[in-house]
Amino acid sequence: MDDTGVVAGPASGRTGHTHRLRGLAGTGFIATLAAMVATTLAAGLAQAVGVDFEVPDGGETIPLSGFAVVTGFFSVVGIVIAVALL
Repeated sequence: MDDTGVVAGPASGRTGHTHRLRGLAGTGFIATLAAMVATTLAAGLAQAVGVDFEVPDGGETIPLSGFAVVTGFFSVVGIVIAVALL
């Protein structure tokens, strides 16, 4: 008996969907970390050349960690939206 035309595949379509979901989430979180680092470095360089990150009304200065936190938060929001649309 020659069964060369038979190809074994996943039992259901869920395996492919789960793999795509994990790939999207993994890539998104790596991109989030890269964006957090890039934003913080850019803010640090701007601050080093004299840019002042002071809020006009309150007079408080935005710390460098604030840039990383806001970038990370909204990047994760973007990942959640992308996962929902997948």
